[in-house]
Amino acid sequence: MNIRTRLFLAFLLLTALPLAIVGYISLNAVKNVSELTVAKSMRHMKEAGETSIRQKALDVAVQVQLYLEAHPELSSDPAKMMADEELAGIAVQPVGRMGYTALYDSVGITYFHSNPKLVGQDMHMFAATLPEFWSIFDLSLSGLVVGSYYQWQEPDGSLREKYMECVPIGDTQFHIAATTYIDEFYAPIYDMQQESHSIFEQTRLKTFIAIASVTVLSLLIAAGLSSLVSRPIAAVIKASRAVEAGQFSEVDLREVEKRKDELGGLARVFSRMAEQVQNREQSLKDEVKDLQVKISLYIEIDQARKEKQVREITESEYFERLLKQVEILRRRKG
Repeated sequence: MNIRTRLFLAFLLLTALPLAIVGYISLNAVKNVSELTVAKSMRHMKEAGETSIRQKALDVAVQVQLYLEAHPELSSDPAKMMADEELAGIAVQPVGRMGYTALYDSVGITYFHSNPKLVGQDMHMFAATLPEFWSIFDLSLSGLVVGSYYQWQEPDGSLREKYMECVPIGDTQFHIAATTYIDEFYAPIYDMQQESHSIFEQTRLKTFIAIASVTVLSLLIAAGLSSLVSRPIAAVIKASRAVEAGQFSEVDLREVEKRKDELGGLARVFSRMAEQVQNREQSLKDEVKDLQVKISLYIEIDQARKEKQVREITESEYFERLLKQVEILRRRKG
């Protein structure tokens, strides 16, 4: 991996990666806050729904108690009591949008209900089919104030969660049950949850776009910076190889020397160094050449001196006498 690639990756990691991490952490924080807000809101709305249903049961119980105190004859005559339309209007009141109140006695017989089919029916029939409902209802028969959740089977067979609060009507044998679908109280929370989810998705999309934009910008900046840094370094490396090969004419760092940073300073120092090396090398070559000339001249002088000495010997009278004696000796032997 060359230095340009390393610089490119380093610049990219120092810009895009931290932004991606910050964006991821921020999105998670937004998501967690949103989920926590929705969860707390649902819990508060759930508690508010329970309180509202409980209060409705208590209010209707007080109203029925006052009516029975004003009409004591109804308590001892179930048929007459069920036929009292005014009492029916008091006993059966809406709870929320789809909920209602109902009146029943201590043995589980329903006197007033929003469903006419259940009027006069014994609620024990739900003990097997709706055990959660029956456990609440059965506990209230002893006169306790009971409130809890249960699954109610819809006509289509589906189950929905309901909350029921059962309270006694004074010291009578009668009780009021107030019940409704608890998700009615969640409706605003569901809307807020959907809106929150939509805002989160928009925020996530904008964050991704921002990260992508910054990443592209970082790529361009990283490419430019890595080229800006690596190009002069590559030029210095090329010049170093030229000096190593003795090709000083190929050392050209004029563009790099114009820079005002450390790389420009390095190029200027290197150029001076290359020039000094070239001068020293040329100086050494000149000295070697002069030495070679001197050696050649010395050899020529020495050779001339030797020739002169030989001539001096061969041209002397003594050498001539020796030659004549040698000639006489050759003749005698022949």
